[in-house]
Amino acid sequence: IKLWFGVDYYPEHWPIERRGLDAELISSAGFNVVRLAEFAWCRLEPSPGKFNFQWLDEVIELLSTKGIKAVLGTPTAAPPPWLVKAHLDILPVNFQGHRMPPVARRHYCPNNPNYIKASERIVEAMAKHYRDNPNVIGYQIDNELSLGDEYCYCDHCVTLFRNWLKNKYGSISELNKVYGTIFWSHEYGDWDEIHPPTPPFDECNRGLSLDWFRFRSKSFVEFLKIQVRILKSISPNKKVTTNLMGLFPGVDYYDLSRNLDFPSWDCYPKFARAYYDPAWISMLHDATRCMGMESFWVMELQAGPTDGYAGHPIGVTPDPGELRKWLYQAIAHGAEGVVYFRYRTVCFGKEQYWHGILNHDGEINRRYLEVKRTGEELKKIGEILVDAKCKSDVGLIFSYDSLWATLIENRYYAKSYHEQALNAYKGFWHHGVNVDVISPDHDFKNYRILLAPFLYLTNKNLIEKLKNYVENGGLLIATARTSVKDEFNRVYSNGLPGELKDLFGLRVTDYTSIPPEIEVKVSTQYGQTSVSGWLEELTITSAQVLGVHEYEWLKGRPAITLNRYGRGYAVYIGCFLTQDASKLIADRIIEERLVKPPVELRGEPVELVSKEGRDYRLLFLINHDPKSKTVELDFGKVLEAKSLLRGLHVKGETVKVTLNSHDVEILYFED
Repeated sequence: IKLWFGVDYYPEHWPIERRGLDAELISSAGFNVVRLAEFAWCRLEPSPGKFNFQWLDEVIELLSTKGIKAVLGTPTAAPPPWLVKAHLDILPVNFQGHRMPPVARRHYCPNNPNYIKASERIVEAMAKHYRDNPNVIGYQIDNELSLGDEYCYCDHCVTLFRNWLKNKYGSISELNKVYGTIFWSHEYGDWDEIHPPTPPFDECNRGLSLDWFRFRSKSFVEFLKIQVRILKSISPNKKVTTNLMGLFPGVDYYDLSRNLDFPSWDCYPKFARAYYDPAWISMLHDATRCMGMESFWVMELQAGPTDGYAGHPIGVTPDPGELRKWLYQAIAHGAEGVVYFRYRTVCFGKEQYWHGILNHDGEINRRYLEVKRTGEELKKIGEILVDAKCKSDVGLIFSYDSLWATLIENRYYAKSYHEQALNAYKGFWHHGVNVDVISPDHDFKNYRILLAPFLYLTNKNLIEKLKNYVENGGLLIATARTSVKDEFNRVYSNGLPGELKDLFGLRVTDYTSIPPEIEVKVSTQYGQTSVSGWLEELTITSAQVLGVHEYEWLKGRPAITLNRYGRGYAVYIGCFLTQDASKLIADRIIEERLVKPPVELRGEPVELVSKEGRDYRLLFLINHDPKSKTVELDFGKVLEAKSLLRGLHVKGETVKVTLNSHDVEILYFED
């Protein structure tokens, strides 16, 4: 497998005379791929049906002389002015009835027939023009598919939404039944009486609001599928991807990624923040990997300070070593391609302070030299790194339905769904235990541990899967607010946690929210741990008590339980997870050897990630701090390893490794 190492390049922003130097610098940095043209529709089709690929042909040909391939972006994220002028109806309509002005990007409705027709035309023309060009290896569809936090309420969307509901429920009486529209006298008599919900969504019918979120996601999935069909029918051997935004809530990325050869995502660790949690970045890498067939790309990796988007100040400049470190972090978690954004910082337009590798002046700088050093390393070890794969004994369920239901109930809970997922993830991340971040549709059977933080919504299929998983020997760990609602966003009427009461051997009989500034304790035989946000009173039917509440009226009542179910066990934590509680649970699981870290790590904390090749293993050590750290690795037996980045050989049962500021070490072990 080839490691793709690249940069996003915008030759249309610069004089033609600069291209020769650009090609030389791109090549000298070690890049073997560039992304091109995802925002160049107005240059590719300057007027309806009149195409101009000559300038792009010249760039692709020039880069090919340096051994550099291209991924082309279908340019549908930014419709040209002539298209808006001809079809004003392509602009999205907000819930107040105002059309989005065509002054930025993403100003289109994915359900608009005129926009779909124009998109099909440019995508087909691009695919036909480049189908026999070996220097074009694939396509990125659109760019960051979404309307941000907005929804389109145009007539096309309203009509399609009503038809979507009709196909889903079959009859208006069935929809009334599952939504409970009798509340506030909303029983519908016909489909055209249904109007999409508007913000604040919690003031609308909860079932209707959830289906509106689902419909918005499906709209972009269907828009993507239109382009996939065109590209694959013309160029079946060229890869197709699109660039995601982590676990962004606007589109169900697991659903969308099923239609791709592999997913990609845009990784900006320091966007709008001076400090960031490296575990969050790792979790997003792992989630993106699990959206595809165990491979993914980073299509945009931060290369400089970011622009002042949405009221945020201009970002901090990455520290020396961070560009290199972020690339190796992505590869450690399964990336087979990493592309920096962008080659050179543009002097005009919205993103004139969204810095690339080079600054506005286009001169070689510190960041370029760091990337070049990384490219030199990758030429030697790149294939070894990507031939090895991530193997995980722990799965973490990430449910878009649960995410959407909690977003509808904005600020009902002191802790967000994303935050609870991250806290569950971090307990194992601290030990270097790989975690797959999977959808509820994923096969659970290969995981020894299954984490289900804040699994707010469940359906019959998921309930059956969870029970089968535990019954066949798995260990399920769930938190407060598990299985509170069904797939129609209705609270279960038979007590909580719904149809999972027998699985956990308990019943939730009361609960209370806790203000975020208040930290309370749960006592276990291993000591106390802090919890926050939400507490539940658990009435035991068959479970064993592992921990009790210390909070006021709940003091002494069960807080953490373990229930035998078939050949497996189900743990229920009657509170929201803190990082402290997550660490306590992970520590106990590792002590019981239910999962095993690749090595015992002593000393100052660093990120530890393992990968497995056909006859070798890799161990990544990543220092995310600006100070140097020394760690001791205890292998449990005498092992010999080679440092891929330093060329050194180490041997012993324990080995000390010193990592400089933002440094990386990769150890290679032969089986």
